[in-house]
Amino acid sequence: MHQIYDICILAHQFKSCAHFMSDSSQTMNKRMNIVALTWPIFVEALLRNALNTSDVFMLSGYSDLAVSAVGVISPISFFIIIVSMMVSTGTGILIAQYNGAGRSSDSEHVGIASVILGFAVSIILGSLFFLFSDNIVGLFGLEPQVAEYANQYLIISGTCAGFVTTSVVFSTILRSHGFSRSPMLINLVFGVLNVIGNYCVLYSPFGLPVYGVPGVATVTVISQLLGAICMWYLLIKKDLKPRLSKATEVLSSTYKKILRLGVMNAGEILSYNLSQMVIIYFVVQMGTASLTAFTYAQNLARFTFAFSLSLGQASQIQTSYFVGKGWNDSILVKVQNYFVVGFLASVGVSTLFYLGSETLLSIFTEDPEVIKLGAGLMLGSILLEGGRVFNLIFISALKGTGDVKYPVQVGILCMWGFGVGLTYVFGIYFGLGVIGAWLAIAADEWIRGIIMAFRWRSRVWERFKLI
Repeated sequence: MHQIYDICILAHQFKSCAHFMSDSSQTMNKRMNIVALTWPIFVEALLRNALNTSDVFMLSGYSDLAVSAVGVISPISFFIIIVSMMVSTGTGILIAQYNGAGRSSDSEHVGIASVILGFAVSIILGSLFFLFSDNIVGLFGLEPQVAEYANQYLIISGTCAGFVTTSVVFSTILRSHGFSRSPMLINLVFGVLNVIGNYCVLYSPFGLPVYGVPGVATVTVISQLLGAICMWYLLIKKDLKPRLSKATEVLSSTYKKILRLGVMNAGEILSYNLSQMVIIYFVVQMGTASLTAFTYAQNLARFTFAFSLSLGQASQIQTSYFVGKGWNDSILVKVQNYFVVGFLASVGVSTLFYLGSETLLSIFTEDPEVIKLGAGLMLGSILLEGGRVFNLIFISALKGTGDVKYPVQVGILCMWGFGVGLTYVFGIYFGLGVIGAWLAIAADEWIRGIIMAFRWRSRVWERFKLI
């Protein structure tokens, strides 16, 4: 009789446990819905672009030379984010796949490893920029005043690059568990504070001294630090804080997986960023007006692909989760539908921006040459952004499956062969100037993107499941 009672108790406990696991799985499935993932990332992307543009707008009232300096430093700042993504990309893919497979312990170990790697990367980056910022700026051959502004900005933002790295790692852990809204809210709050701080250091309210470019860099760094602290608090609140006391339990293979995925992914993004730096070097040779127009057009163009970028990031998280679940047929179709939506959105917004290009550009500058060049670039953006969507959606999805090496190889070939090579041919050899550089970037995006679309449809990525 006691045995029968014990069996009934065990059966009830098993049923309760199964019910809890089912509820937990359903909750995770809801968080992994593409709309739930995309909209917070999209709002955050718009916010980030608005803040970057506000920096440019505020600096334009301070000095056009300062705008040019920030335009030169932008790829270097992006390089910091790329290196941070060397840790975060592998982290995001692995955590989402482990969550899909229901392996929460392995998911936590990935989080612990990513935090440790993030701290290590922060120390290395900060040291390099502190020691070599003069040398890096000197590579561009800038006018003396522009070079001074660029160096002021780089030595502050680069030395404190660790705040960006830790913030990116923490937000990746949150997003990989389906919490996209929390990082958005944090970035919203400190983004607004960043704008207020920039106003204070540039326009001397209440009789405050003007700190110029160093002040803008310092405000940015403080905002990043406070954001990282809040991200860590959220990890604690949602019971996702990586318990560093368990670091000895993390297998070396976990670190290797994160770095293998991250290094390959960073290789593609790093190659893109370096190619952009070379393109900017060519644009510098075309004159300050071309460089200024290029900087303004790039900042405005970020709004046109913000939605597709967000959709691509969300699809990467969802793809990793679905692959962990084994739902390959479903994600194959979904990603192709996401591409269609992203393409229509990017081309439509690019067209609207071109139609209002003179009005938009006149907000930043009164120089007629800069406005004319900028308007031409925004016309070219309709073509460029249509091609960029292929890469934002399909490459992100391929990475979510673990298929990272192939996009890196194709990316390096196209970025340098078409992006950089054609910039020299169109822009300098044939004398098309900055418009030629823009067309070269579009050629790279289209050729590389079509290759990636065929890769996705081939389903070769099914061989690269990580767990």
